[in-house]
Amino acid sequence: MKILLAIVLGAFFGYALYKVGATSPKKLLSMLRLEDLHLAKVILFAIGFSSVLLYLANLIGIFNLDHLSIKTMNTGVILGGIIFGLGFGSVGTCPGTCVGAVSSDNIKKAIVTILGGLIGAFVFSMSYATLKSIGLISSLDMGKLTLFNLSPEFPSLFNLGFTGLLITGVLFMGGSLLLPSSIIKK
Repeated sequence: MKILLAIVLGAFFGYALYKVGATSPKKLLSMLRLEDLHLAKVILFAIGFSSVLLYLANLIGIFNLDHLSIKTMNTGVILGGIIFGLGFGSVGTCPGTCVGAVSSDNIKKAIVTILGGLIGAFVFSMSYATLKSIGLISSLDMGKLTLFNLSPEFPSLFNLGFTGLLITGVLFMGGSLLLPSSIIKK
């Protein structure tokens, strides 16, 4: 039943990505160039809305902290983020959107992006021991750092707990409404 639910939710998420234009490399690149911020507004609102929902789920006691998976912050994560950002900015797609784009007219770019991500993950996995031995992975090791203290086992930057999620959510949703349609004209 869990697998069926995951497939249904994944299909719904992919459809939502398609409907807002997140599977279109042209729309993503236009957003990154600050020419059309419609997609950025949708993303900001969605992050804010989900943050508010998490706050409410915790408030009524249905949010299980065991489902949180906090990754360790270190130099490898920072370098990976830079590589990811460069690839995203040059191709106009990312792992989540390219899977949704497989069912659209951008299938070639989507498949190449998926293969590139898989090859990158394989190369990282094969080089992890070497990178760790030279200290690249452990340098700037900040552990499992979170923005808000949602659980006592993870250090955080701000001591606001789930209230921080509510504040962030409201600010993100408000920001999405105030964000202009474009900053740079085409």
